[in-house]
Amino acid sequence: MRLLGFSLALGFALVATAAHGQQDASESEAGGVPWQAQIYSNFTNWGEEELAERDEWDLRHRCGGSLIADDWVLTAAHCIDQAKVDKGYRVRLGATNLDTDEGVTYRIDRMVRHADWDKAKHLYDIALVHFVADAETVDDGSGQIATIQLYDGPPLAVGTEVYATGWGQLEAGKDKGFQSELTEVDLVTADCADYPEYAGKAQEYQMCATGRGESPDDAADTCTGDSGGPVVLEGDHPVLVGVVNWGEGCYRENSAGVYLRIDDRHFANWIARAMASDPSVNLLR
Repeated sequence: MRLLGFSLALGFALVATAAHGQQDASESEAGGVPWQAQIYSNFTNWGEEELAERDEWDLRHRCGGSLIADDWVLTAAHCIDQAKVDKGYRVRLGATNLDTDEGVTYRIDRMVRHADWDKAKHLYDIALVHFVADAETVDDGSGQIATIQLYDGPPLAVGTEVYATGWGQLEAGKDKGFQSELTEVDLVTADCADYPEYAGKAQEYQMCATGRGESPDDAADTCTGDSGGPVVLEGDHPVLVGVVNWGEGCYRENSAGVYLRIDDRHFANWIARAMASDPSVNLLR
């Protein structure tokens, strides 16, 4: 990836380094990612041993997301549940570096998750979080914040160039720590059937994507911590075509990640119904 901030794997995160084909998101050809959101824990009572290993911002990071309406962020179902909402999980907008006070933070007051989400099988991994301002919300106007339009064309064909962004791990493995700088990775859509590890697992509403490098060892990828983040179709007017979902490991040769599709046949109607639903609704089919 290019420094921007992300990577993925079984509920991963985007990461970025030249070695993995990543670049700084603020320097991307897409002109930055003002729709990028972070979902993070409000927990602060970390122990000395934990803080000796990882910074507090690192321990609090959970997932990415995309600002698609004034008060709504689209993310993955495995990133949020009602217990997290009740605990006070938050959304950050307008930030590229998590190791600073950049951006504006809001309290998540509601979530709507797909009712058919299956954690073990990675099915219907999509959710929306609604957020509100509170005493911690301070907007000094310095952050770039803008919504991104949902793609409303036909499902992307194999070989379509897209990119993903996030703060995911730079290295596969448990508790490896996330990247503080938002990163971007250039991807190209692929046929999931070409990857034996996804046989019988990838669904028609999901797409695979791999790095654009010509060499199989150019393992550009998303990883843990990038989950829920945006997959974007390049152009003069970027549109959201996917959500970072899951993958078998990160940065492996001849591999790909699995992403949920957003298009005229997949989830546009669900998203509209979820945002229009009664506030008492937190699961929707």
